[in-house]
Amino acid sequence: MMKRKATLVIILVGLGLLVLCFKYIYGWMSFHRNVDTSVGFLNNTVVSGENYIQDSTQIIHQLKKSLLRHEDFFNSSAYDDSTQIIIDSIVYSPDLKKVGILVIAKNATSKQLLPDKRYNWYYDATCYLGVRQADSITLKMTGATYTNSYSEQRISDIMRAACFRTFAIDDSLHKYNLNDTRFWSAPIWKKYFDQ
Repeated sequence: MMKRKATLVIILVGLGLLVLCFKYIYGWMSFHRNVDTSVGFLNNTVVSGENYIQDSTQIIHQLKKSLLRHEDFFNSSAYDDSTQIIIDSIVYSPDLKKVGILVIAKNATSKQLLPDKRYNWYYDATCYLGVRQADSITLKMTGATYTNSYSEQRISDIMRAACFRTFAIDDSLHKYNLNDTRFWSAPIWKKYFDQ
């Protein structure tokens, strides 16, 4: 009877250690940990609707040029003049000179190698950074890409989580999330814009 209890305790402790090991060391949580921005550093910059529309239009126009040249995010031949570019969000620096842009591309599923006939559209997404120079915004792709979602809302949620909750990692380039006021002076700007 005592041997059974001892064996049971050892098995339970072993299973507990195994779960902790996989949960924190081998990836159940370690690869997608949230680093939420502290309330004191949340970026609350707001622009007028007119400026937002003007910037969105200008950004879409620039991205459309990249799309037609198959550059950056739009390097696949699936992107063509029928691809719809959607600006999901624009995040502004407090001085309005820098922006972070969440971009979604909408394509017909017929362009996929193995299209799912249940859906008409699929969505891809990424993040761009931009610097305002006079009347133009210079753009650079910086984020990871997310592909082949059949839901615009789902890919938007994934991108927002990636940029606002898990963008900050422990390297010198991505120290802060996109919604953090400290992000606008982070080393990432030197890499992409020499600023």
